Amino acid sequence: MTYSKKLRELFPDISLHAEDLLWLETFQIKYLPDRVPVKEFAILLHTYPVVQRYLLAKHPLLAEFLDPVMENHKPGPDESLVHAQCQEALWEIADLIVYNKYPEQFDKQGPIHWKREEITSLVPLEGKVMADVGAGAGRIAFLLAPLARTVFAVEPVFGLRSYMKDKAAREGRDNLYVMDGTLDSIPLPDGSLDVLITSNALGWNLQEELREIERVVRAGGHALHLLWSKEKVEHPFHPALTSPPWNYSCVGDREATPLKLLYCKAI
Repeated sequence: MTYSKKLRELFPDISLHAEDLLWLETFQIKYLPDRVPVKEFAILLHTYPVVQRYLLAKHPLLAEFLDPVMENHKPGPDESLVHAQCQEALWEIADLIVYNKYPEQFDKQGPIHWKREEITSLVPLEGKVMADVGAGAGRIAFLLAPLARTVFAVEPVFGLRSYMKDKAAREGRDNLYVMDGTLDSIPLPDGSLDVLITSNALGWNLQEELREIERVVRAGGHALHLLWSKEKVEHPFHPALTSPPWNYSCVGDREATPLKLLYCKAI
């Protein structure tokens, strides 16, 4: 199954339009060359030049990728085919759009729910200062906030941060603080955390992320990464996480579907 088909099934109640790409932030645009179907994306930008201008204004270096692919791929005369190609381009990166435009849908329909005891069986949280980094809509942050003394929900996407702030205000969760940041640039001082947790947020810049985690977690604190996959295969980050210099322990049922793995380490 293609990734676009998986996302269509995951978010059946939304529709996507080329102008939705105007929601993307600079750091998301940076990764488009690794995500988009090249032919379909080039045709979309030919069809909607305002989107191309926006993307280049936000991230001028994208031109190195766009110039040759747009020269090689242009729309044909069949408008229905062009529409289908544009939709394929959008759905292949629909998760990026959902983060910005439909954060409530991401919170509601994200594929994996973790239970509190799955986490607390490995890492005690009562009275601790913790961070959920790459927090998304804040599922882990809100799940654990009733136990922890302080929770920092660190998330680079503005729409998701706004969603978490509104939710925290509605629920009276006054120990949860939403911050702008990424895993390889966490806006907290050295050794300021007892526990740092990620949930399928690793991997944009893995080695730098792991180094940054060890900077912000105090000696004797813990880092915990919640990873999942629909396939019963070894997670691609498993070798790096479980080998020197990082040496995480892996806990999880390797026969479960979906596969849920917890990588834990005392710093």
